[in-house]
Amino acid sequence: MNPINNHFRVKCGKCFPFFAMESLLHEIRSEIFKFIDTPISLILTDRKWYAVSQDPHVRGEWLIYKYGRSHALFHGVRLGNDFLKLDVVQALLARNAMISRYFVQRLLMHFGSYDEKLIELKIQHNVNQIDFDRIRAFQKKLRCPWASNLPLPIFTKLITEGYNTLSDHDLVMKGNDMELFHFLSAGPLVINDAPQKLLQNLNNIEDLILNKKFVPFPPRPKPIFEDTIEYIQLMQARAHEDYPPKDGYENSRQLNVVARAILIHPDLINLWKEIGYHRICSDVNDLVMQGAFLILFPPTPPTNWIIPDIDSVVTRLRQLLAVGFQLTETVMEAAFQLFEHRLDEIGDLLMDSFQNIRKEPKSVIACSCLIQTAKPERKHKKFDLLEFLIKYIDDQPEKAWEKALKHYNVGFKYDIDSIKSVEMRSLSVHSNIYYWILKKYGPNYKITHQCFDDILESRIWIDLKLQENPELDVPEHLTKQAFNSICSIYLEFCKEKFPFKRNYLPYLMMAKDEEIIKPFFKISLPILFGLKLQRNLPYDINHEYDRPKVNYYYKNNNKRKFNEMDCYSDQNELAKLFDELKDNYNGTKAYKIYHEEFMCRYSEKELNDSDFEQPGSSSASKKPRHEI
Repeated sequence: MNPINNHFRVKCGKCFPFFAMESLLHEIRSEIFKFIDTPISLILTDRKWYAVSQDPHVRGEWLIYKYGRSHALFHGVRLGNDFLKLDVVQALLARNAMISRYFVQRLLMHFGSYDEKLIELKIQHNVNQIDFDRIRAFQKKLRCPWASNLPLPIFTKLITEGYNTLSDHDLVMKGNDMELFHFLSAGPLVINDAPQKLLQNLNNIEDLILNKKFVPFPPRPKPIFEDTIEYIQLMQARAHEDYPPKDGYENSRQLNVVARAILIHPDLINLWKEIGYHRICSDVNDLVMQGAFLILFPPTPPTNWIIPDIDSVVTRLRQLLAVGFQLTETVMEAAFQLFEHRLDEIGDLLMDSFQNIRKEPKSVIACSCLIQTAKPERKHKKFDLLEFLIKYIDDQPEKAWEKALKHYNVGFKYDIDSIKSVEMRSLSVHSNIYYWILKKYGPNYKITHQCFDDILESRIWIDLKLQENPELDVPEHLTKQAFNSICSIYLEFCKEKFPFKRNYLPYLMMAKDEEIIKPFFKISLPILFGLKLQRNLPYDINHEYDRPKVNYYYKNNNKRKFNEMDCYSDQNELAKLFDELKDNYNGTKAYKIYHEEFMCRYSEKELNDSDFEQPGSSSASKKPRHEI
């Protein structure tokens, strides 16, 4: 019965009582609340939403809707003591939130605080002072380990519920069901010998899942990539972390155990779904699909291995799709990336298989994979994958690049005021992507200009940070590799006589580093205004950074005609640039020196050239610019 009807009955022609309307609004808000992914902004809007957020039943519903019954308790504990109260635990259990033996085991592993003094003494004993300071600084940024500071009443409630649900004799307190599953599923054996052993243990595996409710903890969300020292430290710590991880999430090594077992015996999926773990496919989708490709195309093929045909590949993938896995853009691109060194051998076979399953043109698949392969965390030490994907985009690959660059918001992000206060401004994608685009399409193309906008803003940000902290060689938090990457790619574009645009001037005026300013006044402006170059090309790039080889340069492309974009083909734009240079002598000291020198050179040329007129006039428009 609706709770409103406990207080009153609605009669025709009569208005709701005030308290009834409030109760109805609370119900509506409670229903809306569970659909909000991150409700903190909603909670801060007014007191009524805050009151809704404090309702333990609303919190329980939100956890179950967002994470599912199988992971609701894990995330409740993860969100901490301000969120997980005893009444919230009771609300979750009343809604059949799953409590497994593995959950209880992990709870016992993590519960209780660590002796920080003992840890500090151990670190001091085993590492030198520099490492000690670095480790301590990083540790201070880590949150408390999962469940370590759980209030005793909540801890007791969860342990008691585990006993009641699983019965005393089944609750093996000192066990680890993830390790047990590893051995039962023949994890120590090579993949060819594992199926027989797994089938021998199938009854025990079924008991572990159906009766002990074994469900792996959720996979850890991937951190947003940053070119920072902190990000590198985080990834290094995760690569060498102990088991179980401090944050409670299941790491990829443990989830690979689950994925491998599924590949051997896909019917395990049905067992997990039977106990309510419906997110099993999404939790291990990428690992299972990657494992399938590695079995189809082993990294070290045996001597009797024969490359599978398209029917074999499609059949295997469809078996996995039938139980709930998906062939996503991420999965397809990861497969191409995995076999980048073998694309000549199996690349076309993979593409044909993906087209067969997804029923999409190959160009569409290639475009979607191009976006994935441009992820900023990708280093692109080779360009084989880019070349492979581009060959399938038969209709204007430049448009595909425009879409990919837009996806990662490549270009200017800040104005000249806001960039001064930005804590970090690194490149939107890896500089090797920009290098490939520059070498492939040349400096006069729209996507190349989009790349340079991004590069210039990052380079200016570096200069501003070093002006604030002149004692530093590299801005705080930025890695040395990222610093070299940004500085070197800026000069790579300058080497190609990249045409600066008028809207770059406000940024250049803030620069103090001559490395930024010189290309504008020594190369770009002389070319535009017909002056002799005073800077020898190519530029010497003193920043250590290796670039992969690009096999097919735009300069060697005599067959294809690009629709080149000349940003100063409009003589009015050239005239506006000249006026800004003539009337604006602001900027840093270094900028002013180069600016005044250029204007003097231009004035001398104007006096010596009786035919020269100010850019934008009819005769100037007829006069060709200086040819290099």
